[in-house]
Amino acid sequence: MKSEIYEQVTARIIEMLDKGEITWQKPWVASFDCRSGATKRPYSLLNQLLLGMRPGYYFTFKQVKERGGHIRKGAKSEAIFFYKTLSFNSDDVIGSTDENGHEADSILKKRIPMLKMYRVFHQSDIEGINCPEIDTSGYTHTLDSTAEAVIADYIGRESIRFNNAGSNRAFYRPFDDSVTVPNPSQFADIAEYYSTTFHELSHSTLTESRCNRKPSQGIAFFGSVDYSREELVAEISSAMLCHRTNVDTQKAFRNSVAYIQGWRRALKNDPAAIVWAASRAEKAARYILNEEQSE
Repeated sequence: MKSEIYEQVTARIIEMLDKGEITWQKPWVASFDCRSGATKRPYSLLNQLLLGMRPGYYFTFKQVKERGGHIRKGAKSEAIFFYKTLSFNSDDVIGSTDENGHEADSILKKRIPMLKMYRVFHQSDIEGINCPEIDTSGYTHTLDSTAEAVIADYIGRESIRFNNAGSNRAFYRPFDDSVTVPNPSQFADIAEYYSTTFHELSHSTLTESRCNRKPSQGIAFFGSVDYSREELVAEISSAMLCHRTNVDTQKAFRNSVAYIQGWRRALKNDPAAIVWAASRAEKAARYILNEEQSE
């Protein structure tokens, strides 16, 4: 495949960037939702993890009793944590002077962090309480055979751990060489699923044994120049891979450009940043496709 194909994608990206501001939108919805039965609100990410990402409503023993329900025999509770800061007036009084020179008393305010643990039960372990259904059905799609073949060939060839069973995050984890992405059913547009997957797979090419894009300091902190450059590389590579596998759509491409725009801004809109990243993105895309790097 001629390099002109990759150059065309880069030219399309630059052309759209030059048209002005584009807003990026997260392309997937959460496949799981652990919620408080009392407030109906989703728990924090920490508590979602502690609950094993098992969707549904959770109640404390007291909340179950207040609602006239009871816990199934043998059911086990799970621990969650609640954090807040308490404010109160101290007993210390400081003498001060008002605008007329008279002494006034000023009461000190104290703020103390509080971390409290609660034990909760999943709705499936509770009887006598009706809980509204949480929709986790997502969307239904026909997977693209070409894109699926590219993904399967790459992760098989490189022995990358790939998880798309369902997540509210998309990431590449270098320490165990793994990629995690949301399930296709969480995307309204299947092209966005492949764009997200190709983005994270492109990150996996940064290792020395692949395309060797490791930052000079060894660690790229969020928002740093190295981090921003790597995000540009991964997203441009993703756009190239979507184009090569014919799964790109106008909506997905526009969202990719919006993502690129944000990280380009982090590099102070350096005009050379896109060209720099595009050359490395092409190398990453070719590596994933198992293409020769030179023609």
